[in-house]
Amino acid sequence: MATTRDFALWIRQLASTGDPRARLICFPHAGGSANFYFQFARGFSGLEVHGVQYPGRQDRRHEPFRNSIEELADEIAEFLGEWKDLPIVLLGNSMGALVAFEVARRLESMGNPPLSLFACGRVAPTLRKDQQTHLKGKDAFLREMALLGGMGHELLQDEEILDLVLPPMRADYRMAETYCAAPGTQVSVPIHVHLGRTDPKVNEAEAAQWKLSTTGEFTLDTHEGGHFFFTENGDRLTGAVSRSVEDALAAKP
Repeated sequence: MATTRDFALWIRQLASTGDPRARLICFPHAGGSANFYFQFARGFSGLEVHGVQYPGRQDRRHEPFRNSIEELADEIAEFLGEWKDLPIVLLGNSMGALVAFEVARRLESMGNPPLSLFACGRVAPTLRKDQQTHLKGKDAFLREMALLGGMGHELLQDEEILDLVLPPMRADYRMAETYCAAPGTQVSVPIHVHLGRTDPKVNEAEAAQWKLSTTGEFTLDTHEGGHFFFTENGDRLTGAVSRSVEDALAAKP
């Protein structure tokens, strides 16, 4: 059984409310940390918001990277599966959407399914692009980072910062780029897909394939912005998550 200390390593509270109706669990992109969602989390009321901290970065930088999305999901689901006092909603961006999907599968099999899954900025789990970013040299890898806009220009020029962030980023890219769910792999929870109109990593047709990954409700929404659209334009996503929770709770007997 997971210990309290282990739980605190993996799951970080970002925002709380006096009487939460549900918990929103946010899964970061490749190279990202739980705190990436700190500002986003402050836009909610009525929800307790948490971010997942993957191993190998920041205060967990001395821990080994995981080898696959599935392995990462196994460990996260162990913690979340024991958390039954409030309904859970999962939200992931980019690689985090894949981790969230695999966690949703595991929570369903444990009899504790989430209310819904929000997948942002990622092609469907059954689509695997022929990308080898994790194998590129440093300069080419940094150009990929600049294209996505996940790191500021000044950080991309700071060698000390790069020495810290590049290893987990490359390890995460390897997991994401070697992952592909088998055809027919599905959950029954609703999947709500959101993406930026100028996202260089995924187009609307690729995002629409998420509908094959659920037997439940499916929605697809586009927003102004790129791969990290909700960092500057997140009000619509915040509203969509909040409405989804309210609708799901209202529908419960």
